[in-house]
Amino acid sequence: MFLCKIALLFVCATCIVCSRNEEVKSEEDVGVKYANRCEVCKVLATELQSRLEETGKVHDVIEIGYSLDDVQPRKKTKYQRSELRLIESLDGVCEKILEYNIHKERQDSTRFAKGMSQTFKTLHGLVAKGVKVDLGLPYELWDKPSA
Repeated sequence: MFLCKIALLFVCATCIVCSRNEEVKSEEDVGVKYANRCEVCKVLATELQSRLEETGKVHDVIEIGYSLDDVQPRKKTKYQRSELRLIESLDGVCEKILEYNIHKERQDSTRFAKGMSQTFKTLHGLVAKGVKVDLGLPYELWDKPSA
C-alpha cells in the first residue's frame, strides 16, 4: 500500500510538471476540449492503481543486490514493496490509457472513460439499421484513438 501511495504521488507530480508549459488551446480552435492537468492525473493514477492491484496479488520474495564471493547473503525484499513491481506496473499503463475515449456528453472528469460514448453507440446503432452516416472519416477509424 505504501508503494502505491508513493507511485501515485510520483505520477501526479510528473503530470503537473510536464503539463506546466503546455499551450492551452481553446475548444473552438480544435473542436474538442483537451484534458486538463487534473483529468490527466486522474486517468493515469486510476490506471496505475489498477495495474498495482493486479501485480499486488503475488507474495513472492525477491533477492536484490550482488556479491562477488557469495559470502554475504543477498538482501531479500517482498515483491509487493519492490521497485521491480512499480516498473512492471508502469510498463502497461500507456496501452491501458489508449482504451479511454472522450464522452462529449459529459462535462466533468468522467468525460474520459473506457468504452464507447453514448454518441458513438447511437451512431453505430444507426449504421447497423442501414442509415448512411457521414462523419468525415472512414467507418473503420471511428473506434481508433486519435494521434
